[in-house]
Amino acid sequence: MDFISNSETQVKEMLAALQVESIEELFQDVPRQIWLDRPMENDGLSEYEGIKRLEEIAAENRFPFLDNYLGAGAYEHHVPALISAVVSKSEFLTSYTPYQAEASQGMLQAIFEFQSAICALTGMDVSNASVYDGASACAEAALMSLRHKKGSSKILVAETLHPHYLAVIKLYTEGADAEIVAVPFEKNGQLDISALEEQLDDRTACVIVQSPNFVGAMEDIPSFSAKIQDSGALLVLAANPMSYGIYRNAAELGADIAIGETQPFGLPLQFGGPYAGYIACRQELVRQLPGRIVGETVDTEGNRGFVLTLQAREQHIRRDKATSNICTNQALAALACLVGILWYGKQGVKETALTNFQRASYLKSQLEQIAGVTTIDSPIFNEFAVHFGKPYETVWNRFEKEGVACGVDLGRYYPALKDYCLVAVTETKSKSQLDRYIDIAKEVAR
Repeated sequence: MDFISNSETQVKEMLAALQVESIEELFQDVPRQIWLDRPMENDGLSEYEGIKRLEEIAAENRFPFLDNYLGAGAYEHHVPALISAVVSKSEFLTSYTPYQAEASQGMLQAIFEFQSAICALTGMDVSNASVYDGASACAEAALMSLRHKKGSSKILVAETLHPHYLAVIKLYTEGADAEIVAVPFEKNGQLDISALEEQLDDRTACVIVQSPNFVGAMEDIPSFSAKIQDSGALLVLAANPMSYGIYRNAAELGADIAIGETQPFGLPLQFGGPYAGYIACRQELVRQLPGRIVGETVDTEGNRGFVLTLQAREQHIRRDKATSNICTNQALAALACLVGILWYGKQGVKETALTNFQRASYLKSQLEQIAGVTTIDSPIFNEFAVHFGKPYETVWNRFEKEGVACGVDLGRYYPALKDYCLVAVTETKSKSQLDRYIDIAKEVAR
């Protein structure tokens, strides 16, 4: 359907109805410094000219040609061809909200299986149909905790939680009269348990911890989970779900709510998204769980069927009284991750997780033998923090000349970790690639 713009008369009628003088007045809340006072650079290009311009811009991107050791929440994994073959089917590409169950059984079943896979990975009782990303899942978990423990207002957040997650928590809790308190970490990158104990009180709604955390360390959660439970607060655990292949899952660690990104199981790196956040919890918290939940039932003839359930939690039903404004999910991205999980299978998840751990551990141990190179000494999964004894910019430039993206600058987020580099290693890195990284590191550290 062709786009037909509003006529000048229609524009005037709408402005009059809104009681504003101009269209610009509708955007007065947008900061003036980001207004563009000229036409866009590429306005008016033909289709051919537009394609050529996009090719020029794409040619400036160097990162696809670098050996990638960047992680920090988005990881380079092998994406099986099977995934694109499944998610490219028109039935999934064109699907919309499956409110009409009798016409949406395929999509509803796919979502139900995704929920089941998340429960299997995390060990939790119930999962929703996914949310936008790990950050929004984390913020929703914070809101769940505030609703569950009425009268509570304090949210304890480990400083090693992903900084983007923390930013979204702050945004989501604006107006909720919530106090967000950061819990510091120790030299080994793990949570300062004594500081946590000092902050825990009867006003604490939840404690949000990430493991493996943003500096690559695995947290010793059993050492403090009981203390959180005794305080009456909820434990929210953020995790790379692939780590559950070799480490204890969220339920085994005593978590009440498990959140994170499913990206490692089937979504390529694509400039930050779209990804799919997972959120799962204990059964008694199910009515606080935001977004869609698909349930299994039978029809009048006893055949297995699927429906959306507990919809009264959703914004489109209860409006301002809903548990969340989320009334959709990342269905296509979640499906891709589901196919990835099923492609790996129970044993494959373990083997892939172990491969990640072994290759990261090999690189870490070899770097530690280089004079002048130090690492944060803690248990890891597939990331670790390393200091090459030089400014981060110097390290980055040297590695980049050799075609390697050496890792993320932790000093951007933690002044105490200035010039530390967060290095991520997945199954995509061969021993020869790792050895080449080590050789470059020896030259950098001289």
